[in-house]
Amino acid sequence: MKAVILAGGFGTRLRPISSTRPKPMVPVLGKPNLQYLLENLEKIKEIDEIILSVHYMRGEIREFIEDNMADYPKDIRFVNDPMPLETGGALKNVEDFVGDEFLVIYGDVFTNFNFGELIEAHKNNDGLVTVALTKVYDPEKYGVVEIDESGRVTGFEEKPKRPRTNMVDAGIYVVSREILKDVPKNREVYFEREVLPKYVSQGLVYGYKVPREVYWVDLGTPEDLFYAHQIALDEITKENGYYTIREGAEVPEDVEIQGPVYIDRGAKIGHGVKIKAYTYVGPNTIVQEKAYLKRVILIGSDIIKEKSEIKDSILGEGVVVGKNVIIKENAVLGDYSKIYDNLVIYGAKVLPWKKVEEYEAWIKLKLDPTKVRPELTPDRCPLGLPECIYKKFKAIAGEKPPCDECIENQWLF
Repeated sequence: MKAVILAGGFGTRLRPISSTRPKPMVPVLGKPNLQYLLENLEKIKEIDEIILSVHYMRGEIREFIEDNMADYPKDIRFVNDPMPLETGGALKNVEDFVGDEFLVIYGDVFTNFNFGELIEAHKNNDGLVTVALTKVYDPEKYGVVEIDESGRVTGFEEKPKRPRTNMVDAGIYVVSREILKDVPKNREVYFEREVLPKYVSQGLVYGYKVPREVYWVDLGTPEDLFYAHQIALDEITKENGYYTIREGAEVPEDVEIQGPVYIDRGAKIGHGVKIKAYTYVGPNTIVQEKAYLKRVILIGSDIIKEKSEIKDSILGEGVVVGKNVIIKENAVLGDYSKIYDNLVIYGAKVLPWKKVEEYEAWIKLKLDPTKVRPELTPDRCPLGLPECIYKKFKAIAGEKPPCDECIENQWLF
């Protein structure tokens, strides 16, 4: 049997972290989610080949496979989508490479679920699709599924405003190739909205409840990435204790650590640093004297200068944070951005390679005009970005409302 990993999405809700890497390559504790999926599939004896359906930044994925998975015991095939095809269109694009039945996994699913259980469940029913189901606290974000006593799916609604249940589609399926016959080729098709409901109405879709002890996270947003790190840290804590310091990391005795904490290879921690619960310090990161970290993800090769405080935030690769900087409240900093000394950033998203200087520290979260001095609004977009982005500066100064894109992304320039 073939396993298809859908790895072609843009990951827009994860920007700016996904601005410089494809969504399946977003790391959890320093390891791309794609690697977790491949390691999981390696254990499933029914799977003899993995098909990677790729589009956005596919070269990054191919390079990772060639450099890091050369010894992988199963065949890996790349199938390029000629254009963004969404989930149904991407499955149609791999139709010629799969057998009568195949496993489908969304590339942003972080889980330790045994895919073999779903394959076995599909063998034991007469459906054309068997979908893995899990319970969540916020079902309105997902495809909500209703099943009868036999496990047959009786209702399916994608992202309902008033969910009838908290049981949702986990983005893992066993699919019969027969369902692809009516899917148009080279066109955007949503599997969950356009394909699945048709077969639900015919009684040909079954559900399989993921065991309660299995973790499952859809890595769709920065908050989801935090949750995945929390789960991963808790799992490691069961085996290694409340903190893990990898080989080659330098951590002085006067560093205060309150676990769970993970300090990766080559990290250098300065004297008097405080590292609080659910913090990940990525490889080759430098944290200078008396810095403070709490519930922080530092992806790697970052530099945190002395006396800076970072809480509840994600920093991409190669970020430089100046002295006495405060970063809080779910801020997300793109790769190789730089924050100058003595600035405060609350909850904003910073573009990759962006240098945040003094006047820009006033342009903050939620477009709050009380945080902005109009006289500091630049006369032109400092990045040369489209007019839509530039309008945000005027909007924050109170001249006119910003466009919807700026409101949604809350960019800090």
